[in-house]
Amino acid sequence: MTETVDGSYLPVRRATSISTILPVLLLATYFTASFVLRLLRGGDLASDEAEQVALSHALQFGYGDQPPLYNWVFYCFAKVFGASVVTLAFVKNATLLMSCLFLGLAARKVVGERDAAWISILGFLSLPAVFLLSQRDLTHTVGAFAVVALFLYVLTLVAERPSAGNYALLGAAAGLGFLAKYNFAIIPVATVVALLLEPSLRRLVLNWRLAVTIAVGLAVVGPHVYWAVTHLDAATGDTVTKMRAASSHGMPLQLIAALELVESIVKCCALTIAILAVVYRGHLRTIFAASSEWTRVIGRMLVVSMFLVFVIMLAVDATMMRPKWISIFFVAFPLYLACKVDAAGVHVPGAISKLTVLVGAMIFISLGVVFAGSFH
Repeated sequence: MTETVDGSYLPVRRATSISTILPVLLLATYFTASFVLRLLRGGDLASDEAEQVALSHALQFGYGDQPPLYNWVFYCFAKVFGASVVTLAFVKNATLLMSCLFLGLAARKVVGERDAAWISILGFLSLPAVFLLSQRDLTHTVGAFAVVALFLYVLTLVAERPSAGNYALLGAAAGLGFLAKYNFAIIPVATVVALLLEPSLRRLVLNWRLAVTIAVGLAVVGPHVYWAVTHLDAATGDTVTKMRAASSHGMPLQLIAALELVESIVKCCALTIAILAVVYRGHLRTIFAASSEWTRVIGRMLVVSMFLVFVIMLAVDATMMRPKWISIFFVAFPLYLACKVDAAGVHVPGAISKLTVLVGAMIFISLGVVFAGSFH
């Protein structure tokens, strides 16, 4: 296409370039700053960081009440670069960056507009568990973020090309997810339910290749499951005990559990919705009313996951739920929003640039607060 004499095509090209450069610049700047500021905070280790250093002396099938994937990753880097704050900071920020990459790749498979794909990445950065909790002291959950994003990307590959190889990759991703966080086991179950409820994608479940997924997944988790069975005392943690925190309320335990879960859900996603509302103000009704194949699948995955979490809370008489315990399920939420915007066909000039500025301001302010707070 030839550019017009009055230059009407040039602004479109420039806007497209800016909407691509700004998010990339934000990612590069933010993760570099996160890495540098962690080094400037010094060698005082938070509890999760101290655990990584303490367990980095050997490669084992299991270490305690957390699955071992993040320990294995840190062990590999520690063997090469040493168990230091530098290695801790690099592994964490590289893992978060990988989460952004896989989410972006998944979005590019399921949305038509390239700009809409950035919503999934920027939305991920706006999750409190990512920009705040992970900068304080999260390790295993950070690893789970990356594997959930990987699982979502491979799921889109399976939908695009349901080959035995892609089904095997899905099984590997599911197995790695269980090795990252035990509650990841809910996500494959929720995925199967969501796919079965979508007629056009039901074929992915009613396929003999799903046996390949199951076989590969079991092969990946098998050694650790054997370790856990033979080391029940070490593998059984106090998470359930924490969830059974004593309550002074006179309400039924079921109602307390429901309120706790709803509160945690709001804390996980409210900020992301608020930022999207600012950028797409006037179009929210259109966006949330829009529907597509993938908005329905991902939306159902989130709903089924939360339902299963609630069932587990009832089963163990849980009366407390912290947002960070369910944060891995909301890695899919920004991808859901990206699909919603794409399905709505809403085009707001400079939307991605505005979203980048808002998210950037928030996460850098939070990073500064965490840095300043580390000296008190």
